[in-house]
Amino acid sequence: MSKSRRYRPFLLLFAIGIFLGFLTATHPRLIANPHLFHAQAYWTPTVTQTVDQTSLAGTWEFQADPQPTADKLVLQPSGPNIPPIPQGQWQEIAVPSNWYLQGQDISGVVWYRHQFRANERWRQKLTRLVFSGVDYTADVWLNGQYLGFHEGYFQPFSFDVSKALMFTGQNELLVRVNSPLEPQGQDWSLRKRLIKGIFSHHDTRPGGAWTDRGQEKNTGGIWAPVFLQVSDQVAIETIQITPELDADYQQATAKVDLVVNSPGLGKTNLDAHVQLVPENFSGLPIGPIRVKRTLHQGANHLKLQIPVDDPKLWWSWEHGDPNLYRLTVQLADGSRLLDKASDVFGFRTIQFDPTEKIWRLNGRRLFLRGTNYIATQWLSEMTPEKYQTDIDLMKAANINTVRVHAHIIGKDFYKLCDRNGVFIWQDFPLQWGYEDTPQFLQEATRQAKDMIGYLYNHPSILAWSLHNEPPWDADWMKYKYKTYDPEQNRELDAKLLANLQGEDPTRLLHPVSTVGEHPWFGWYSNTFYKYAEPTTEAIISEFGAQALPHLESLRRIFTEDELWPDTEAEWDKWLYHNFQRHETFNIAKVPMGNTTQEFIDNTQQYQSQLIQFAAEAYRRQRYQPVSSIFQFMFVEDWPSVNWGIVDYWRQPKPGHEALKWAYQPVLPSIAWPQLTWTLEETVELELWAINDLWKDYPEATYTYTLRQGQKRLKSGKSRINLTADSSQPVDKIFFQPQNLGNYTVTATIKDRLGTVLGENQFTFDVIDRGDQTNESTS
Repeated sequence: MSKSRRYRPFLLLFAIGIFLGFLTATHPRLIANPHLFHAQAYWTPTVTQTVDQTSLAGTWEFQADPQPTADKLVLQPSGPNIPPIPQGQWQEIAVPSNWYLQGQDISGVVWYRHQFRANERWRQKLTRLVFSGVDYTADVWLNGQYLGFHEGYFQPFSFDVSKALMFTGQNELLVRVNSPLEPQGQDWSLRKRLIKGIFSHHDTRPGGAWTDRGQEKNTGGIWAPVFLQVSDQVAIETIQITPELDADYQQATAKVDLVVNSPGLGKTNLDAHVQLVPENFSGLPIGPIRVKRTLHQGANHLKLQIPVDDPKLWWSWEHGDPNLYRLTVQLADGSRLLDKASDVFGFRTIQFDPTEKIWRLNGRRLFLRGTNYIATQWLSEMTPEKYQTDIDLMKAANINTVRVHAHIIGKDFYKLCDRNGVFIWQDFPLQWGYEDTPQFLQEATRQAKDMIGYLYNHPSILAWSLHNEPPWDADWMKYKYKTYDPEQNRELDAKLLANLQGEDPTRLLHPVSTVGEHPWFGWYSNTFYKYAEPTTEAIISEFGAQALPHLESLRRIFTEDELWPDTEAEWDKWLYHNFQRHETFNIAKVPMGNTTQEFIDNTQQYQSQLIQFAAEAYRRQRYQPVSSIFQFMFVEDWPSVNWGIVDYWRQPKPGHEALKWAYQPVLPSIAWPQLTWTLEETVELELWAINDLWKDYPEATYTYTLRQGQKRLKSGKSRINLTADSSQPVDKIFFQPQNLGNYTVTATIKDRLGTVLGENQFTFDVIDRGDQTNESTS
C-alpha cells in the first residue's frame, strides 16, 4: 500500500473534523441532532487544563463558646474583627458532621479552626472556599481576614479567597457557627425566628413539640462537605436547566442559565462548550456545541439553548425509565480551560391542574401514592447507601412520591430519587408559627429562593410547599397557646407566595399545607372509619397513627424496667421519645395488653389497620376529588416511638406491609365498614378494581374467596375490562356467619393470561354480642 493511501483515512477524518467545527459555530441545530452526524461524538473541545477541587474534610479543632442564654434571639454578622475566642482547650472534631454526633450535646456558638497548605498551582487562579451546609449561621475568617456571614442550614455558600490565601506556611480557617436555642416562651415555639422547620420544632423531635425539652439534642454543625474550588479567572457559580418539550414530546430544548463570576477580568470574549450526554441509558452525546459569549467584570448571566430531537423522557418507576442527561459546560479562552460545571437533569413535564386538581406527568394523568419522610435529626449521619436503603424500602411499599416534610434533606437523596424514579413533594422549612416582621419575611424569601435554585434541576421534584400548618389555618393552636392569634402569619404567607411567583414556572407552588389536608381520623379525632366518608380535599398530605417498634429496637431505647411503664417518671421518658399516651389509649383506644409484646402487637395492629383502611378508602375516591395521598411517617428519625412504619434502625413494622398492600398499582380493594360482626349481623363488603397503570387489561379476572380457617365458605369470579388509569366497583359480598371466630376474605386480579396483577385480603372477627366493642361506620 502506498504511503498516500495509508494516510488517506486520517486526512478524511481531519477534513470531517474541520467541517464539523464549522457546523458547530454556524449551525448548532445540526450538531445537536445525533441522527444527522454520528461522527460528532468523537469531537471534544481542545482545552488543556483541568479544574481543581480540594476537600478540607477531616479532623478540625473546636471550642464551645459558653455565652449566657440571651433573652432575645439575635442573628447578625460578627463583623470584620474576630470576637473574643474562649480561652479553653481546643478539642478535635470531625468535619463534616453534626456536633451532636461527635458527642457534643450543646446549643449556641461553637468555634471551628482548621489549618491547610495552599498549592502553588493556585497562584493567579480564582479560588473559592465552599461550604455545602452549616447549621445555622456562620461567620468565616481566613488568615484573620473576614470573609463574610451566612444564615441558613441547608444551602451551599462560598467565598472568594484568592487574595486571602498564603502560599508559604499554613493557612488558618476560623469559623464561628451559631445554632442557638430560641428563647423559651417568647420566640419558641409560636413565634420562631430560625428557619429550620422540623429541626427546631416538631412532634418527632427529641422531647416532642409541646414540652420545654423540645429544642434538645441540637442539630448544629458544619454538617456537609467543605472544599476549595479552583478555576482560572472565572467561576461558574450556578447552572440552571429548564427542560422544554413540544406538544407531542418529540422535540425538546434544554434551556441553560448560567451565573458566571468574573472578578478580575474586564470585558472578555470566551468560548462556551456545551454537551449533553446520556447519564443512565445508552445513547449518543449531543454536542459539544460551541458558542461565543462576552463576559463583563462581576456577575454575568449567560443563557444557552440545546435542541434535542426525540428526547428520552424521565418517568416515575411504575410508568417507565427515569432517563437522565448530564449537561456539561466548559468556559475556555482558546485552548485554556477557565472553568467547567455539570449537572444532571431530565426531560419531563409535571403539571397540576388547579381546576381539576389532577397531576399529569408528560401529559398523562397520575395518582400520587406518597409518604412523609424525615430521614434523621442529624443530616450528616445519612450516606448515599443509607438513603438508597430507604428508597428501596419505599419502592417495596409501592410508594411513588415522598413528601420531604418541613425541611430540606441532604443533596444525595434528591440525586437518588432522580435515578430511582421517585417523585418528591418538597416542603420549605416553615413549621407552625413564626414572627410577623418585615425582616423575617425578607429572610424567608431569600432562603425560599435559595431552595428553589439549589434543587431546581432535579426532575423528581414536582411541587414546592411553603408553610406547614400556619397558625392562621390551625385553630387547634388556641388550646396550646394563650397568646394565639388566628391571623398570625397570614400576611407572611401571602407575601412569601407573591415574592416567589415566577421563580419556577415548571412546578406547582403550594402556599400552605393546610389542616384540611391532614385529617388524622382515628388519632387526633373521631375513629379511622371516618376515612370512608367523601372528602372535598384533592391532596391528603398526612394520615397515620403511631406504633411501637419491635421488641429488640424498643430495648435500645428503654431499660428493661421501662419497657412496661407504670410510673409517671417512666411515662415522662416515653413522652420524651415521642409516644403519645392520650391519643393511643383514649382516642385510638388501643389496649395496652398484659405484656410488653402484647403492647407492641396491639399498637402495630392498629397502625396497620388504619393505614390500609385510609389508603384504600382514598384510592376509591381517586379524582373524585383525591389525586394524591401521603401516609405519615415513613421512618423514625431518631431512637423514638412515633408514626414511622420503619423504625430508626430500619426494621419495618407491620404497617410497612399494610401500605404495600394498599398501594399496589393494580389493587383489588375491599371496602369494609367494621372489623367485627355478631352472628345476628350480615357481613357486607364491597369489591373494587383500581388501576394506576397506563395499561389496559381487557378480559381480566377478579376473584374472591371467603374462608374460616382452611374451610372455603363463599367465592366469586367476575370478568372485567380493567382500563388504564381507572377505578370501578366490581361486586358485593353478603354473608351470614354461622360460627364465632376469625374469617379472611382474599381478592385477586389476574390478566387474561393468568398473571397476577394484584391481590388483597381482609380479616374480621365474628363475636358474641356482649363482647362487641368496635363501632361501625353507620
